[in-house]
Amino acid sequence: MEKPVTIIIGLGQTIGDAIARRFVDDHQAVLAVDPDQHLLDELQKTSGDKVTLHHGAIHTRLGLRNALAVSLETHGRVDNVVCIPAIPEPDTLFDLSTDDFDTLMSHTVGAAVQTLQAFSSAFADQRTDPSNAADRARQAGTFTFVLSLNALMSQPGWFAESVTQHAVLGVVKAAALELSEMNIRVNAIVALRPRAEGREPWLKVRTPAERPALAEEIAETALFLADPASAIITGEMIVLDGGRRRLSGLINHDDE
Repeated sequence: MEKPVTIIIGLGQTIGDAIARRFVDDHQAVLAVDPDQHLLDELQKTSGDKVTLHHGAIHTRLGLRNALAVSLETHGRVDNVVCIPAIPEPDTLFDLSTDDFDTLMSHTVGAAVQTLQAFSSAFADQRTDPSNAADRARQAGTFTFVLSLNALMSQPGWFAESVTQHAVLGVVKAAALELSEMNIRVNAIVALRPRAEGREPWLKVRTPAERPALAEEIAETALFLADPASAIITGEMIVLDGGRRRLSGLINHDDE
């Protein structure tokens, strides 16, 4: 049976690296795409030649088509897409000009829609492929979007992140319904991402687990959502926040 092929669109900081390594450990072929050559170089240091790397745009139709072409040329197909939308820099409502906001929406929400359009066509073309037929009877392909906790919650000073991440989550929910008849699944991981610990010194008193999600935990969840054994799951989000949404008030640490 041929290896499943997973494309990672955008590496984030540490998350894309962890996802790539976890999928490789699961005996999948992996293609990582990012416009930042430094992030690709760092991934190559940890994965060697086990991951195919492609330096290119991830928010344009041409860039995404090029990524698909690389996957088809190198691996002959694509089975899963893991997308990690870019997170904007800190800002407030009054920091943003209309042009800046339009650009941010294009690079996140617009890119999410274009990713779905570009790769859904490839999934549909593969539906009649007889190889690995049992798995493909359950799913023609999967999309998993990795979002920050600001897709569900918000805080002052992170206006654009809250708006764009929330909007991408809306894309996930709507696309799951649009694509279900094609056996294409669309889900999201909403995580208190590793970078949050550095930017939020009060995290310990706001989160029962007292820490953000680990990159490896996000990677394990992405693998679960891509697995044909999870083929009944679509239009859903798995929240990795250490119980933060369930906490009313602050945690009192007696040793402080």
